[in-house]
Amino acid sequence: MINAPWGLKGHVKVTPLTANPERFTEGAVVILKDTRVRILDIETPLGFPCVLFEGHEGRTAAEALRGALIEIAESDLPPLPEGEYYTHDLVGMAVVTTAGEPVGVLEQVLVTGANDVYLVRLPDRKDVLIPALGHIVIEVDVPGKRMVIEPVKGLLSGSPEDRE
Repeated sequence: MINAPWGLKGHVKVTPLTANPERFTEGAVVILKDTRVRILDIETPLGFPCVLFEGHEGRTAAEALRGALIEIAESDLPPLPEGEYYTHDLVGMAVVTTAGEPVGVLEQVLVTGANDVYLVRLPDRKDVLIPALGHIVIEVDVPGKRMVIEPVKGLLSGSPEDRE
């Protein structure tokens, strides 16, 4: 994510939102405001990256990039190990129980210290949080946009008596 201009040539301070910060290299092509652009230069004062993008040279051009996300094409994403998924593959999935009952739609992936948690929007009730644990998330079908969960006691109802 672009924070602010840095210097007069058009560099911008960047907060990397990637597990692969090495992706920021001179000559790399990224997507910036829905346009493919090349990275011309990278400086690292005080350890944070300041990036100059082709076509965005100069302080005024850099100012216009404030708050923009730096993305890469999906085809440039490396394959993940078995059982790991990209967030964009999960969001929008239909969530069903092992009995085939519809639960809702996965709206957001929350990253916590221990494990991820899926916020699932239910059609007529309060949203629920599903921990991304192997005994609860039984199957993830990315092409089919479907997740199967084991509805352990209290997980979906939220009522205190179901948690006992």
